[in-house]
Amino acid sequence: MEFISHRAGNSIGRMREAESIADVIEVDVHLGVGRRVEVRHAKLLWPTRRLWDRWYLLPRGEQVVAFGDILDAAAPSTVFWLDLKGFTSRLSRRARVAVGDREPLVVSTKPWWILKAFADRPNTRVIRSAGNRTELLLLMRLPSRVKLDGVVVHHRLLTDATIDRLKRFGQIYTWSVHDVESIVRLHERGVSGVILDDLSLIEPARRATSGEPEASTT
Repeated sequence: MEFISHRAGNSIGRMREAESIADVIEVDVHLGVGRRVEVRHAKLLWPTRRLWDRWYLLPRGEQVVAFGDILDAAAPSTVFWLDLKGFTSRLSRRARVAVGDREPLVVSTKPWWILKAFADRPNTRVIRSAGNRTELLLLMRLPSRVKLDGVVVHHRLLTDATIDRLKRFGQIYTWSVHDVESIVRLHERGVSGVILDDLSLIEPARRATSGEPEASTT
């Protein structure tokens, strides 16, 4: 089972903490002002340069990290998962240029049409995501000719029947899991990997899903 560190690539400090623990580092990739490729979870309040997240504005002057700075700071062996946050193919094209020849790579997004920029890239997994029932329905109705390397779906949507239907797309990933027991159950049901906020879950979950004995506490 793969363990992906949620949003760890959005800051250099968090990335460095996660690099030695997680298999893959997720990063939220946006097209910023001036078409700069940048990393952040917050959204840009158009046409201003203010950032907002959920229901509040971030402080004025909040610094945004350039994607290039994250790549420069990463270890050569670090595997990135680019979560593309936008609906324009300009984002995916510029993200592909920015990432250079770094391999392997995982790329995901909800608007499937922007994934085309990565379709022929070597050693790159192309993943489509679904966070609600409507997005899941659209995903499962994709024709078989659509080429994907996997899907990433919110864990609350993953029934046994849904997992069985999603297996035709390849690997199945999920997010918003918060305990080892849930991770083990997902693994047993055929889920390939989990995206986690809590790095402390990774080692016990890795042991539990690989069949390794629990570490001794004595």
